[in-house]
Amino acid sequence: MNETFAIKISDTFRDFTKEEWNLLVPPDSVFQEYEFLSGLENTGCIGNSDWIPVLTSARLDGVLVGVLPAYLRSDSYGEYIFDFQWANAFHRAGIPYYPKLTVAVPFTPVTGARVLLHPDLKPEEKDSLVSLLLQTLLEFGKEKETSSVHILFCKEDEQSLGIQNSFAPRLSHQYHWFNKGFANFDEFLSTLVKDRRKTIRQERRKISESGLTIQTLTGDEITEDHAHIFYQFYQDTHSKKWGQPYLNRKFFLEMHQNFRHRLVLVLASDPSGKPVGGSWNTFRDGFLFGRYWGALEHVPNLHFECCYYRLIDFAIERKMERVEAGAQGEHKFLRGYEAVPMYSLHHIYNEQGRAAIESYLEREIVMERENISAYNSQSPIKSLREG
Repeated sequence: MNETFAIKISDTFRDFTKEEWNLLVPPDSVFQEYEFLSGLENTGCIGNSDWIPVLTSARLDGVLVGVLPAYLRSDSYGEYIFDFQWANAFHRAGIPYYPKLTVAVPFTPVTGARVLLHPDLKPEEKDSLVSLLLQTLLEFGKEKETSSVHILFCKEDEQSLGIQNSFAPRLSHQYHWFNKGFANFDEFLSTLVKDRRKTIRQERRKISESGLTIQTLTGDEITEDHAHIFYQFYQDTHSKKWGQPYLNRKFFLEMHQNFRHRLVLVLASDPSGKPVGGSWNTFRDGFLFGRYWGALEHVPNLHFECCYYRLIDFAIERKMERVEAGAQGEHKFLRGYEAVPMYSLHHIYNEQGRAAIESYLEREIVMERENISAYNSQSPIKSLREG
C-alpha cells in the first residue's frame, strides 16, 4: 500500500494551500490550522535559525492525504515538555543532543493531532499512513544525524501508534475545565466545595466593583488596534518572566488579518477607556484554548477573571466541551480545572542514551499517574473528591 502514496519532505508551508491543509485538521487541533502555522513562518517567528519546518506529506493521486509537521531544533526552548536534563547528560557524555527533531506546535503547549490525516481515509488506511509518515521522519532524522525525534502533546491514540513505531511514551499533566452541561456560571460553582465557591464569588465581585470595563471580543469585533494592544500585553508579560519573547508584533497583526475568526480576546479597560490587561485565546467548535495573558498595571484578580472565569462564561454560553489554559496550573486547579494526562513520544537514536531515557520514562509514568490521581482526589470539584 505504501507504493500508492507520493511522499515528500518540504521546508516551507508555502508548498501547500490553505484549503488542502485545513481539510486535514480536526476541530480540537486549531493550532495546526494553516493560518496559524504559516503565520509563524510568514512573520519570521520560525524558520530563520530555529524551528525550521520539516513537513513530511503524503499525496494520493495528487490529493493531500497526510502531513506530519516537524521542526529541526537547535535548542529546546518553547516546547514545554522539558528535556534539558537529557541534553545535559548527552553533553557530559560527549554526545551531541542538538540538532533534534520536534513534532509540536511552536511555543504552544496544547494537545492536538500531530499527524494530520484526510477525513475520508479508512481507519486501517490512517494507521498505515501514520506509520509510513513516522518511519519517513525517523529515516530523515537519522540521515541528518539528529539525536532524537520528539512528538509533544499528541493525542492518546497517536501515542499508541507511536509506541508501535519505536517511540517511547512519556506522561505529564495539565489542568482543563470540562463543561458538564452547565446552564450558567452559578451552576458550575454549585459543583465546587463551599470555600472555593466563596473565594471565586469574592474575586469576581472585586473585579465588578473595580471600575474596569471587560469585553469579550470575537471575529470582526477584533480590530487592528487590538492586535497592537495584545502584542504589548504579551511582550510585557513574556519579557518579565522569560526574557526575549518568541512572537513579534507582525505575528499578532497577521493573526488579526487571517485568523481572527478563531480568536477570543478578553480586554479590560479602565474608566478612561485605556486598556490595562487581557487574554488572547482561540476556539473552534467545542474547544477553547487560553494562550496569552498580559497587564500593564497590577489589578488584583484580573488574571483570574480574564484567563479563567470569562473563558468559562464563554464556553457555557456556546455549549463548548472544554477549556484548556496551557501549561502550569495551581491557580487553574483551585478554580475548578481537572488534572488530566498529557502524552508525548520520544525516539532516541543513540542506544545507550535510549536505554537510560526509556528507563527514566517508565518510572516517570508511574509517578505522573499517582500525581494526577492525588491532585484530583483533593480537587475543589466535589464529584472528583468523592471518587
